[in-house]
Amino acid sequence: MEKTQFHTLIVLQVKIIYCLLAALGLSVIAALDLHEGQYGFAAVAAGFALGLVLYAGYMLLRRRKRSSPYPEWIMVGLLSVFTLFGMHQSEQVAHWIYFVPVYTYFLFPFRAASIFNVLYSIVLVPMVLTQFEQDSRLQMLFTYAACYTFALMYALINERNNRQLAEIVNTDPVTQVFNEHQLYLDLHKEMTLADRQRSSLMLVGVATPDAWHSLNMDDYEQRLGYLGSRLRKHLRQYDACYRLNSDDFVVVMPRSTAEHTQVLKTQLLEALAGQTPPVILPVHAEEYRAEDDPHSLINRLMEGLHDH
Repeated sequence: MEKTQFHTLIVLQVKIIYCLLAALGLSVIAALDLHEGQYGFAAVAAGFALGLVLYAGYMLLRRRKRSSPYPEWIMVGLLSVFTLFGMHQSEQVAHWIYFVPVYTYFLFPFRAASIFNVLYSIVLVPMVLTQFEQDSRLQMLFTYAACYTFALMYALINERNNRQLAEIVNTDPVTQVFNEHQLYLDLHKEMTLADRQRSSLMLVGVATPDAWHSLNMDDYEQRLGYLGSRLRKHLRQYDACYRLNSDDFVVVMPRSTAEHTQVLKTQLLEALAGQTPPVILPVHAEEYRAEDDPHSLINRLMEGLHDH
């Protein structure tokens, strides 16, 4: 299993666990409401729990991440509407508000969840202050703030861990540059940005010298690591370097011209000039065209590099 697939599987399994834990909590709420004779609220809680169990089962069978998280947004939207409008009907609904920030941070990216929770809190707090007595509203707001803080701290820790894991997954361990999977993700963004800003985008391909292919594995990886370090050293702040599965390298240079690529080529040749025996380092540059997509641009770069 590739590292990117493993990362996706771990994220998916964590989301499934969150859904099942949330369903368990809602089942407890449904049982308590049923015991107190609150049949309507018990039905709503049981319905949310059943929806979460079904969605968790769907993700478990599908075993890959959805491209669009609209089922999660539907669940959160229904929960938010239920809590905000249900408080007019019964104080029992008010206890559901503690569940919203926790559930949102568990299921969504940090930025999106933070924006949603801030907007939800802006609407919620005035409603609590105007609809409940002083003792009740202080207790509700304090408990809500505690749940919100817990969810926020967890989300911050989880976001940091996800970033560290993403760096491990998307970085080549030998050369410490990004891998091919990350190249296509970043290149799509850079092409979109270049179209929007009407700026130039240059790609530089660097092929592994033929003389290195006859080396043993340890020496070969040592040379690759050295080449990767030379590439990283001569990158500008907004450039990025990637190692392809073919062991060729690609440097993405936004807002650049042919002169910038020539400077990089000269620096690389100078850095490898002391190699013994002397090596020939194939380097080729291509400029992004409006009709390109990431794959066609990389293919044209590789064709030019190996015909060079």
